[in-house]
Amino acid sequence: MKTRVSKNIKQRYKKILNGFISDLSRPVAVFKKPIRHECPNCFYDKLTNTSTNMCRWTLPEAIQKQHEYEDSGGIGLRYKYFSKSRCPICKGKGVLETIRKQWVDCKVNWDLDPSDIESGPSGLDNKLLVELKVDPKYVKLFSNCDVIKIDDIPYKLFKPPILRGIGNDSVLVIIAFTDQITEEDLNDVTKDYE
Repeated sequence: MKTRVSKNIKQRYKKILNGFISDLSRPVAVFKKPIRHECPNCFYDKLTNTSTNMCRWTLPEAIQKQHEYEDSGGIGLRYKYFSKSRCPICKGKGVLETIRKQWVDCKVNWDLDPSDIESGPSGLDNKLLVELKVDPKYVKLFSNCDVIKIDDIPYKLFKPPILRGIGNDSVLVIIAFTDQITEEDLNDVTKDYE
């Protein structure tokens, strides 16, 4: 009599479990911290973290730079002369940001009570909490994320992600919160029971 589970049964179990997990999960947008570069068209004021709204170039230099940029195969305007207004390239921010977004399939649990969290409900009044469960390979992504968007509602991390489980059966648990209240769907059919 065999006491070991065969390799074929393990593979079937893993396939069925992965299908079950993918059926319960939904896509969640995870935004990493954006990459910031100083604007090539204006000066950046490090004291106020904005543009000084002074062009780096004179008008002839800006025209020459624009022609060089277009001749090199660049798309769009990267050098544009301005005076007495905000920079047309960075819109007065002084930096250009590259948004980094990644989609991850997570199991979303909305029924999270603030009193269930170990650190207590202080500061969580009128906040909507959500618990995400995901594969542990995303621990670095969620540890360094800036915002998590579920159904176009931005969430912030409540505390660092927690790894729960043993060995290959572990799961990453993320708890996040938001101030925004979801809108009611007017297409939902409700019945008044008395």
